[in-house]
Amino acid sequence: MAMAPPIDLVLVRHGESEGNIAQEMSKLNDDTLWDKQGFKERHTSKYRLTDLGRKQASLAGDYIRKYISKKFDRYYCSEYIRAMETASLLGLDGAQWFCDFYLRERDKGLLGGVSDLQRKEEEHYRSVMAQQERDAFYWAPPGGESIASSCLRVDRMLDILRTSCSGFKVVMVCHGNIMRAFRVRIERMSQRKFRENEESTDDRDKIWNCQIIHYTRRDPETGIVAPNFYWVRSICPWDTSLSWNVWQPIHRPTYSNEDLAAEVGFVPQLINNDDVALLGQTATEEIMKKRALLTEWKEREEAIAKSDEAEKEKEDKRRARESWLPSNNPSSSTSTTTAEGGKGPHHIQQLERVAL
Repeated sequence: MAMAPPIDLVLVRHGESEGNIAQEMSKLNDDTLWDKQGFKERHTSKYRLTDLGRKQASLAGDYIRKYISKKFDRYYCSEYIRAMETASLLGLDGAQWFCDFYLRERDKGLLGGVSDLQRKEEEHYRSVMAQQERDAFYWAPPGGESIASSCLRVDRMLDILRTSCSGFKVVMVCHGNIMRAFRVRIERMSQRKFRENEESTDDRDKIWNCQIIHYTRRDPETGIVAPNFYWVRSICPWDTSLSWNVWQPIHRPTYSNEDLAAEVGFVPQLINNDDVALLGQTATEEIMKKRALLTEWKEREEAIAKSDEAEKEKEDKRRARESWLPSNNPSSSTSTTTAEGGKGPHHIQQLERVAL
């Protein structure tokens, strides 16, 4: 029997970190912070919060306690230092946090710990970043994860919530890309909708530091509890002008045949069968040449195989003949008498004719 998810799931992004501020400066073509001693060598999981990040975490805690809840049934946070520091500053009295590596930030692989300026200036990184433009959801940096791959970890966490936290009120402190993955899985967000959100110029569509995304099964108007998450709200607690703030119903899409065809129509077709005919006689001739070459190689291999078989058959006959000759068969007698079983010269000549 399938278990229901928690009644409330509150996701909180960590506050501004050392990595965030260093990357923001780098986008302004200033890598001074990246050059600070020891910073480039530090793994991204070790980034601490800035003073502003700690203030954001405190304000997020104030909002949660005032407008959501002072107590939760289960507390989770990422094992990354910036998430743990944020969780510790929310001011949730009596919290006992479960640190889970499933909630870690998306692995950037080769791009992890590399400044924005370095990515733009060095050809190796530029070519990698150019591939991201094809599809931000499925693209993975070398050695890293795509958003799609991160969704697999989120699915694991959702399974844990259903089996261990059904009917609970749960808070999770994690990361921006993981919160995007939660949105994709909980809201069944299409890849086109995901791309639209990522490309949106509306600040309210962004996931800011210490952004809160609150999912609930409880109808905000009637209080009736549904079997699944059906409402969501997004809040930037330190500046609510940067978020939507109000409850919105979750619409999980299904598709008719016509709906699928409409989705397909958003992607233009670039190649079709008619293009083959347009290639003309030159392309046809090239194809025929390749086929003729393959046939020639096959015939050559067959001829070599037949030659090898003929040589083997000839060798087998030679060995059979030699095996019947007296010099190679010590048990054969060279006597001219027939008293020893009639094995005289006449008999040997008959054997030679047989061998030949």
